[in-house]
Amino acid sequence: MLTDILNTLSETTLGQAFKDRAVEVSTLKVLGEPVDHAGALIAYRYLLERSDGDGLPLTAAGYLKPADVHALAAVMPTMRDWIHKMAREIDAHPVLHFREYVKSIGLLRKYKGSLRLTRLGQAAVSDLTVLWEHLADALAPVEQSFHADATVVVLVHMATTKGRIDVGAVAQTLTALGWSHRDGSPVSQGEVYDVWNELWDVLGNIGDSEGSRRSDRMLSHAAHVMVHEALFTEVPRR
Repeated sequence: MLTDILNTLSETTLGQAFKDRAVEVSTLKVLGEPVDHAGALIAYRYLLERSDGDGLPLTAAGYLKPADVHALAAVMPTMRDWIHKMAREIDAHPVLHFREYVKSIGLLRKYKGSLRLTRLGQAAVSDLTVLWEHLADALAPVEQSFHADATVVVLVHMATTKGRIDVGAVAQTLTALGWSHRDGSPVSQGEVYDVWNELWDVLGNIGDSEGSRRSDRMLSHAAHVMVHEALFTEVPRR
């Protein structure tokens, strides 16, 4: 998908700038320190380990119980300096989105009022390499769609920007790829924010953010390596 995007952009004014970013992403793993998977995946490990055995009990409405919301939030970098109340999971949307994402990629399932590990989740708890590879493999969609192209473009920008990405530049890049609304209007910044927010829920909880505030949205070294592997490494299907 990245190759297709590069080829499509090659004849546009944005092509070289995006290619330079992609090349930078390709060197992230080679030039950086090895990743400590155990340390980088603390939030994921906590949620999966709590869901092992009899599972993590949910409320009647299907949400985490308040005590579990607080406990999970405590190990999530994206919840750093959260100033709002956390009486319910729905009040702490990063926790809700994170938990739903882990379920959506096949590591958790709901069963008899609790979150339980799937077979893949069991394997991921037992072997952090399995967890790391699955997260990287799930990060970038493979189907042909606006969301897939937007994900790849945003990932490249996230991995080559210190902090908050240039949402306008991403929107222009997606428009240059041929995406537009039915009335011909270009991709909006709001649509980019939707994808960026989803990816931050995933990558912001890998490793410890280099920013002093969660609003800085600065990826950790481990998250940078995760983007590299998502875009440049093929993982055999299990």
